Amino acid sequence: SSTRTMMAWGSYLARCDTFKRWVDQCARSVELTLGNLPRAADPVQYDATMYVKAIPPVQENLGKTFIDVVDSFGIRDGRVPEEVEIITQNQLQSSLFPNHETHIIEHWYNCDPSDTYIHEIKESNPLKVGAVCNACPRPDIPEDFPDVDFSMIDEYKEGTHISHWFLKLMASEGWDEDKMNDLLAENEYGTGMLYYHVFRTFDVMIVTPKETRDKLRYGSIQRIVSVMKSTVPVLVEVQGSAFEHFVDGYEYPCVYSKEGDKYPSLEEALDKLKDVSARKKCQEVGLRIAEDFDPDVMVKQLLNTLGYHGDFEC
Repeated sequence: SSTRTMMAWGSYLARCDTFKRWVDQCARSVELTLGNLPRAADPVQYDATMYVKAIPPVQENLGKTFIDVVDSFGIRDGRVPEEVEIITQNQLQSSLFPNHETHIIEHWYNCDPSDTYIHEIKESNPLKVGAVCNACPRPDIPEDFPDVDFSMIDEYKEGTHISHWFLKLMASEGWDEDKMNDLLAENEYGTGMLYYHVFRTFDVMIVTPKETRDKLRYGSIQRIVSVMKSTVPVLVEVQGSAFEHFVDGYEYPCVYSKEGDKYPSLEEALDKLKDVSARKKCQEVGLRIAEDFDPDVMVKQLLNTLGYHGDFEC
């Protein structure tokens, strides 16, 4: 559950709708309810409650209570009742809650786990490079950079739901409104699959962090992993502790930075990725990383954290 406002947000829907679909299929002995909390006097007793991006009321009928902080960085240790446990996105975020038990559970990628498409890596001149983000800075690629054709979709300007801008980009690829709406209606991962069709029109996708202090330090790496799952090679801008810990921990080779000499510059990285073998390496390592963020793995971890220790049916 969450506040009424939060329950309308994409981060709640992506987290909780996928969670419920998976539990209903694979842990059928678990009764999972989404929506508003019961009142303290209601004759309802839960074993556990997860409250997303907000601090829940203290009620005995909620059972063991958790906050899934996500990117609500205003939630701090001293504001949270001591009996409430905290779900965070990484170790740095967990360090904000020294007086609470914490559990690190990143977000799974936002696409159909059974998708088996493998993007073909081939010679390309110019190299088609793309970026999709909501209010992220534009990668500093000079307009006259040789043999690179760069496009960026800023969802803050184009529309925060992909259906607002998808056809503007994809009509030339054979998509129309009926085809788009059919995918959204028929596939429970339809929104994620639309993004994947966009990503797959490029040779390389760049993922940059959102440049606020808290997101740079404690933010999610879900956008990186989601593009990796699409099987398109991903070039990651290393800025901030969250992205740096991620790429260093996995020894991911396809990175750049605007500062220092620990990582290549953007121009150096793009020149390297003009080579087919370099892009194949990005794809290979990215797919291995994406396996760790499969919903089958992450949802089991989340359900175990909430107190379920029974069998899984898939």
